[in-house]
Amino acid sequence: MRREFLQLAHTYNPDKHSIAGWYVSEKVDGTRCLWDGGISRNMATEQVPWASVINPKTGELKNKIKPVATGLWSRYGNPIIAPDSFLDQLPPFPVDGELWAGRGNFQLCRSVCGGDSPDPRFNQISFAIFSAPSLESIFQTGQIKNTNFHKTLNYGEVKKWIKMFSKGVPATPHGATFEEEMFALRSWDGWGEQVYVHPQTLLPNDEQEAREALGELMDRYLEQGGEGTIIRNPQNIWTPKRVRDILKAKPWHDAEGTVTGFTSGRETNKGSKLLGLIGALILDYKGERLELAGLTNEERIFAETHMSAHAVQNPGTDMPSDFQGKHFKLGDTVTFKYRELSDDGIPKEARYWRKRDVE
Repeated sequence: MRREFLQLAHTYNPDKHSIAGWYVSEKVDGTRCLWDGGISRNMATEQVPWASVINPKTGELKNKIKPVATGLWSRYGNPIIAPDSFLDQLPPFPVDGELWAGRGNFQLCRSVCGGDSPDPRFNQISFAIFSAPSLESIFQTGQIKNTNFHKTLNYGEVKKWIKMFSKGVPATPHGATFEEEMFALRSWDGWGEQVYVHPQTLLPNDEQEAREALGELMDRYLEQGGEGTIIRNPQNIWTPKRVRDILKAKPWHDAEGTVTGFTSGRETNKGSKLLGLIGALILDYKGERLELAGLTNEERIFAETHMSAHAVQNPGTDMPSDFQGKHFKLGDTVTFKYRELSDDGIPKEARYWRKRDVE
């Protein structure tokens, strides 16, 4: 079986993926890593059965191998040399996550985590944990073969090695779902100051509402200097492959269009919260019609009460051509964000961002 060292994400495509009821979190920009629960801490790296010690290009031992493992491993099976003050904060069971130094500090993180000796700047590094995989999941039998890492793992042999050199490391039961892992992680009360369970937000069970909620979270993270989002199926079982149960959402692009009309809101499975309000702005975008979501409730208000009454009687339809919004008028130029263009050049997942400033 072909495998990776860690579980990896696919790219979110709204035309292919349904995300209702999934979890979303900020995509942190740092150094992906696995903590093995301390099994290999202070062991000679070459003795650890999952360590990357072979040069993929030559098939021979690497010229440079960090001699002593710490229990922290990069996505390519290399030891991450952290000081004891950091390692002592980690739990006595395996976890998967990302080391990072905060938004916009990718290069700092890579510099600190890539050293051959403990870097004193490690006090600026945090460990955002988003999984607690079982040992059987982590070290399942298979071949890792990519540009940076060649290794064949045999779980039976790894299990014997762990039993020989370790007093036993508790782990999440094999087959636990992501949601069950999150419960176990949040129940652990021994986290250190630099180690935490990465916050997850549960998306609505309605697909359209889930996509709108995802867009709102994306906007928030990007405005704060973040990179994007990661979306996770609550039923995902950790597998060392690139899986479609975990999706990374790309940042938005932006463009402008002219308001040419409005649609009316409709009932949802959570009640009539958009009934009588603007459902979407209708834009002229390069000669094509584009419906724009992402408005706040305040921005959805019609200019007159009779317009709202008409919208109640005609949910989910185009409003008469003379209707106006309280905040939007026909002819307004607005800026919107979108993920990517369709084959026809139409923005996908377009969401309102702001009105263009008056010049």
